[in-house]
Amino acid sequence: MEHEIRPLTPDDVPAFVRVEFMPFGIIPEDKDMAWACAMVEPERSFTVVDAGRIVATAGAYSFDLTLPGGVSIPVAGVTNVGVLPTHRRRGILRAMMRHQLDGLHEAGAPIAVLTASESLLYGRYGYGMASMGQSFEVETAHGDFAEPLADAGRLDLLDSTEAAKVLPALHEQIRRRQPGDISRRSVYWDLYFADPEILREGASRRFHVLHESSSGEPDGFLTYRITRDWPDRQAHNRLVVDDLMALDHTIEAALWRLAFGVDLVGTVEAPLRAMDDPLRLRLMDPRRLKVTHVGDLLWCRLVDVAQGLAARRYAATDTLVLDVVDGFCPWNTGIYRLETSATGEASCQRVSATSVAPDLALGVTELGAAYLGGTRFTDLARAGRVEERVPGALARADALFATDRAPWLTTGF
Repeated sequence: MEHEIRPLTPDDVPAFVRVEFMPFGIIPEDKDMAWACAMVEPERSFTVVDAGRIVATAGAYSFDLTLPGGVSIPVAGVTNVGVLPTHRRRGILRAMMRHQLDGLHEAGAPIAVLTASESLLYGRYGYGMASMGQSFEVETAHGDFAEPLADAGRLDLLDSTEAAKVLPALHEQIRRRQPGDISRRSVYWDLYFADPEILREGASRRFHVLHESSSGEPDGFLTYRITRDWPDRQAHNRLVVDDLMALDHTIEAALWRLAFGVDLVGTVEAPLRAMDDPLRLRLMDPRRLKVTHVGDLLWCRLVDVAQGLAARRYAATDTLVLDVVDGFCPWNTGIYRLETSATGEASCQRVSATSVAPDLALGVTELGAAYLGGTRFTDLARAGRVEERVPGALARADALFATDRAPWLTTGF
């Protein structure tokens, strides 16, 4: 690649935003530039320039990721990645990924994560598909629960000003219990409550519902939009769930019950819920929950294998030796001994190839896929992507990395 990679200056942020949007088929209106520019972190972003013009962009957001065991660590949320159609197939994306990962390694970052617009792009750079989500819908006529719900709390419908006072702190409390979820930056919440028209896709503004315990403590929330549909003068609106999060499953069920009871709504649509979402098991007629899509959510990349493996908690006590190959970041290639304790804490060190026999051999992409517990090593081996060197090692690795909840990302970036 003969083009120049340059750091992003604050003065160049508007041009950066316009170029970033173009590969996604969007030309932002002037009225949307303020919030779009506010989302960018210039100090973590850069551009590719050709003849003095920006032709490609990349950056990262700063947030925390919840790991198995309730640990929360800072990660780089790779985003704003785009190449103009006039400059595709010139090695620019590869050069940007090289530049970014080298910088993260020098800064000591253990993990990078992203959501992928195209699923073929990022595996070649060591990102593994770490969590999945399912979209489903239920007709409100079939939203009855199999068992009665006893909820001692109360529900309130809040306007955006009231919601802004309580939802950010409540979300942070809940996401720390959910592996694979991330914290939300203050600028994200500003955009969330401003709710610009370009992000509504023809639906209403967000409605905000807060659940409080019997003692008045916030413990769950639902935000949704309404898509209006009145065929033959009969209302069959669709309620589209944006967020439905709670501190326990009873509160979560109370929020679902409210969603199924909103007047004039014929169908509740829930995009990209967790793969282990228990709603189907709550329904009197579970067949009425129709899955409309299953897709990838978070992609995970270990920038420093030893540091990343030591950061999370584990579900068993064991010593596992991994022979890891990393073709894009060769500093990671090597043999690692992962030792876990009865408390779930771990240590991980690179060891000599002659000092210990590896239990498993795998690539860093596969390690990223298994890192949050969303993909079993056994399944990766069945797909020909992990080699078991010591009999029984796959089952041991599955037991170590297991989680009580499937990893789930509630916040796009």
